[in-house]
Amino acid sequence: MTTSKHVRIGKSISWAALIVGIALGLAAGLFYTWEIDPVIERNTVPWQLGDAAREDYVVAVALSYAANQDLLLAVDRLRAAGPNRDVWEMVAGIACDRIKTGKTVSNSDIRVIRALEQLYAPQGASGCADGLYPTPAPVVFSTPEPVQSPTPTLAPPPSKTPTLPAPTPLTAEDVRPTSTPAAGGYALGRLQSFCDPDRSGVIEVRVYDRRGEGVPGLPVTVTWSGSERDSFFTGLKAEREAGYADFAMQTGRTYTISLPGLSAPFPTVEAVPCTAQDGQQAIASYWVNFQQRAD
Repeated sequence: MTTSKHVRIGKSISWAALIVGIALGLAAGLFYTWEIDPVIERNTVPWQLGDAAREDYVVAVALSYAANQDLLLAVDRLRAAGPNRDVWEMVAGIACDRIKTGKTVSNSDIRVIRALEQLYAPQGASGCADGLYPTPAPVVFSTPEPVQSPTPTLAPPPSKTPTLPAPTPLTAEDVRPTSTPAAGGYALGRLQSFCDPDRSGVIEVRVYDRRGEGVPGLPVTVTWSGSERDSFFTGLKAEREAGYADFAMQTGRTYTISLPGLSAPFPTVEAVPCTAQDGQQAIASYWVNFQQRAD
């Protein structure tokens, strides 16, 4: 009697091919995540910011308080940056850090230290920056001395009076302004409306310096109904942009936007009804960008 044996035949696993496949898969996943569809952080609250961004946020709150003296508003904003901390000690600590790192060189640095101390000192907090900031240096404008030019020697007059040609009339292209706006201020760079039910009736202001970087801590003023006005500061929503600020409008009103050093005319917007692309009704919103002028 013959006994048959069954032999199982199979293929061995190629470990090199498996490792290469895993590496290629990881590389493709990282490329898709980083380059094609990167994760965009949205709706970041102040306490989630990094140390540098949180310091900029607190500085903006202090500058805002120095302008409007609204202590309750300042407290609410500071609690958003440090919900589990003593907010006054947090402000004093930031002022102390700026003193230790030598951020007292320019008048702007001194203004920031002074605004921070004016915010925390009346609340009983103290730190190493107490009264240590120097007095801002005076700004001196020098007037250039006029340079006298030598008197030209005139040629002798001709013996007969020549016939002068008829004057040519000037055109619009020949007329040029005789003065230029002061350097260092701001000019309107963009004014555009948009319709978004999620951002209904909002003025979105962005202020940029000469290098195109956002400018925090700059007061923006809106005026409506003749004498009604409100001021707010850039940089309080650092999760958007450093030079970003916004203002909620009321339907049917017209608003004029201004900021220090802005050359006229000031931009004006109106809160009117609009229809979004999906058919939803909303109030028109506006992008208003300002750019610092070159010297």
